[in-house]
Amino acid sequence: MNFQIKKLILWPKNPNFKPKEIEFKLKKINIITGASRTGKSAIIPIIDYCLASGTCYIPVKTIRNACSWFGIVIQAENKQILLARREPGIQKSTDDMYIAEGGDVVTPELPVKNTNKNVVKKYLDELAALSFLDLEADTDNKYFGRPSFRDLMAFCFQPQNIVANANTLFYKADTTEHRTKLINIFPYILGAVTPEIIAKRHEINVLLKELRRKEKDLAKLKDVAQKWKTEMSGWLAAAVEYGLLKTNDDLSQLTFEDQIELLASLSQKKASDAGVLRENIETSSQEIVSLRKEENKISLMLTSFKKRYTEMSQLMESVESYRESLTIQVERLHVSKWLRSLSNNEETCPIFGKIDRHPKELIEKFYSSLTQLEEESGFTASIPAAFEREYENVKTEIMKLTEQLVAIQKRINIQSNILNASAEEKYTIENISRFLGQIQYVSETFKTIGLDSDLSTEITEINDRLTRLRSQVNEFAIKQRINSALRKIEGFTIKLLPHLDSERPNDPVEMDYENLSIKVSGEDGRDDYLWEIGSGSNWLAYHISVTLAFHLFFNSQTHSSVPNFIVYDQPSQVYFPQKLSIKDSEKDLDPKLINDEDQIAVKKIFLTMSKALKNSNNGFQVIVLEHADNSIWGDIAGVHEVCEWRGKNNKLIPEEWIV
Repeated sequence: MNFQIKKLILWPKNPNFKPKEIEFKLKKINIITGASRTGKSAIIPIIDYCLASGTCYIPVKTIRNACSWFGIVIQAENKQILLARREPGIQKSTDDMYIAEGGDVVTPELPVKNTNKNVVKKYLDELAALSFLDLEADTDNKYFGRPSFRDLMAFCFQPQNIVANANTLFYKADTTEHRTKLINIFPYILGAVTPEIIAKRHEINVLLKELRRKEKDLAKLKDVAQKWKTEMSGWLAAAVEYGLLKTNDDLSQLTFEDQIELLASLSQKKASDAGVLRENIETSSQEIVSLRKEENKISLMLTSFKKRYTEMSQLMESVESYRESLTIQVERLHVSKWLRSLSNNEETCPIFGKIDRHPKELIEKFYSSLTQLEEESGFTASIPAAFEREYENVKTEIMKLTEQLVAIQKRINIQSNILNASAEEKYTIENISRFLGQIQYVSETFKTIGLDSDLSTEITEINDRLTRLRSQVNEFAIKQRINSALRKIEGFTIKLLPHLDSERPNDPVEMDYENLSIKVSGEDGRDDYLWEIGSGSNWLAYHISVTLAFHLFFNSQTHSSVPNFIVYDQPSQVYFPQKLSIKDSEKDLDPKLINDEDQIAVKKIFLTMSKALKNSNNGFQVIVLEHADNSIWGDIAGVHEVCEWRGKNNKLIPEEWIV
């Protein structure tokens, strides 16, 4: 993403003074050098604040007391964007912001709020072409939310507390919230997971919901169909009794589809088509008698299985109670094992000491009881598998017999009492008409049940779509792309590392993004994390090489959402002879590199940055805030000195601004 810092602008609270502008060059190493307490370290917080950070980390007192607004001019693809934000006063931050864009934006005398932080964040998200979908669908976990422009700042800033840190490699990755979110979006940042893949993941989630709904609907339809199946023979037998249906076939032997066809043909008949015949009534009566016999038979079997189920349930409950009782007795007698181990001395009782009568026989009796109880408890420790299997079989048989009994009773009910007709009305034209009306209703219901074939087709289509999407969202392929991207970054790192002051310049480096750290492999085959490697110069070397490697990688991609600039604050700090424990009043405000080796080491930093810029495809911007002066980096290609803050009234904040 072409996104570099063109200007940094400060507006004074005193309206008599003009805004201060600090200009940077694109695709160069921009250096602001100067003494301590000149405001160099405020540059990163100012840029970050103007890029819609949640909190203002710009130092209080001098800087915030003197400035009313802070701003930056961004050079994007074909336009400039001015983002300014009001100084928050006593608040942690303010949402008041100003935005302007154009080919060459003009710095206003004083910004006037025309937007707010949240709008700017959305604007930057769109500018970076970030996906507006969450990494995971239907989640309230903020750590799996959509990638945001603010997340990308991890690769753009290396403040003093990070640039040579053994435990933290990226900006703000020392907090749980930022660290967890950064780990989750890393595959997206590397380009292994694209917005298209995230969209397909969301589509998969939507399709899975639709699939579950349709499968549930299908299951309900099949359940309804199954219930109707149990009644179908009853309806058809009643139709035969009324003379509405003539068939020599055994209705119970017909397929369900054939029965539905017969039922559909009945729905077209009239009451006048009925012809009550003696033989039909006799057949119906015989069938009812047969059904009654079958009902009695199943009822007897059900009673038998119920009795067996009750007895087995009582046995299981008794075994459990007996097991609990044995456990209590074992626990009470367990002390006898300890007493027995202490009673080896025939003359001394383990409890009462030397007595005339030793209770050893009683202890042995207790111990013998304990042994017996432990054996019994072992036998009852678990119910045999065969018993459990039989117990489940009995429950299954009860369920089957219950279903059969209900089905038979429904058929008996239909055939013996059609539409609850009284005896004198049963074979009347009026009652037959009511019967046909109900048959029509049943037929229409089966048409609805027939929709299950449509549902089955839809379910098949959804599954086919899911199969295609899952092949496109191939998690194994994503993992391969992640590894490929990491190997490229590691390759850039290994090429840059030997140019820095590192004790292990030729040892392979592996990026462990799930821990947001690196591992260095030694000749002995052991992998050491960054925090396991000593010396500030080593930590600095890995920070410089890894962060530059990331920007080389982003620069090599067709599209990357990460802005192509990075700011380092005091990377040479590990080489300056300044103790952190001394008071601020005693520190040298403009320390010097007095050791030739340290000067060479610091120069290597700038040479490495220059080499990285030279090797980049499209170039990126480096901003360095430094104590070291141009005697160190003055002859290095690609370096541009922005400011030198040394001498009287030569700082970020002019003295006349200070109230």
